[in-house]
Amino acid sequence: MKIKWRGIVFLGVLGILMSMTMPAIAEEGYPLRAKFPHVKVISTEALHKDYEKNIIVDVRSKIEFDVIHVNKAVFEPITTMLFAKNLEKIRDRSGDRPIVFYCNGHTCIKSYEAADQAMKAGFQNVLVYDAGINEWAKAHPEKTTLFGKTPAALNKLISKEMFDKRKISFQDFKKRSADADAMVIDAREPFQRKEIPQLSGTIRNIPSDRLVELIKKGEFKAKQLLIMDAVGKQVEWIQYYLEDAKYTNYFFLDKGVDGAPR
Repeated sequence: MKIKWRGIVFLGVLGILMSMTMPAIAEEGYPLRAKFPHVKVISTEALHKDYEKNIIVDVRSKIEFDVIHVNKAVFEPITTMLFAKNLEKIRDRSGDRPIVFYCNGHTCIKSYEAADQAMKAGFQNVLVYDAGINEWAKAHPEKTTLFGKTPAALNKLISKEMFDKRKISFQDFKKRSADADAMVIDAREPFQRKEIPQLSGTIRNIPSDRLVELIKKGEFKAKQLLIMDAVGKQVEWIQYYLEDAKYTNYFFLDKGVDGAPR
């Protein structure tokens, strides 16, 4: 009887431990869910199942949206001051149709912040698709637009390996800035330029939206482009424009200016 009782106790303890660890396992790979526990999330499968019913909102920058987006997505960047008010043009606060926000994936906070703002403004039936645009594109290229074309050509998606190959350390970035053919471009917004790294030659201040327009026109193609942003994220999208315009001689400052030595 004692052995049986001990077995029951063991199974009970094991059950408690499993119930404690399961949420952690379920959230693995989605680090921001713990920060926004009140925000409901939707999976790729569920979003696709109710694709026609859902109102899908892309809250990223125009540069990112123009590169790739869910076909029926409404573009409403969270960076605008009137974000919550603009949502009223998309759907009533008490509307029945789910409104789903998305951005770039598991570690992108914009979609969570958009849902949080919407809920605080009184919107109901709010969800976040936190798997992000890349996972959606790979699962459903027929419902994805890449550079204005549908279905999205998956072979044109820039892989982590392709991006990492173009990232260089600050020491290498600084060394290359002294090359005769080098052009250093600071793609940050003016308000982000509190720290200016010490580099050789002139630094051209060209915000990312203006830079992609120049890239489309083939500007600076004869130069070795050394591009830096704030934290090494915006250049991921600039790379799409560089590749699309057939640029070959370009590099990015790894981790951006904020990650450079002081």
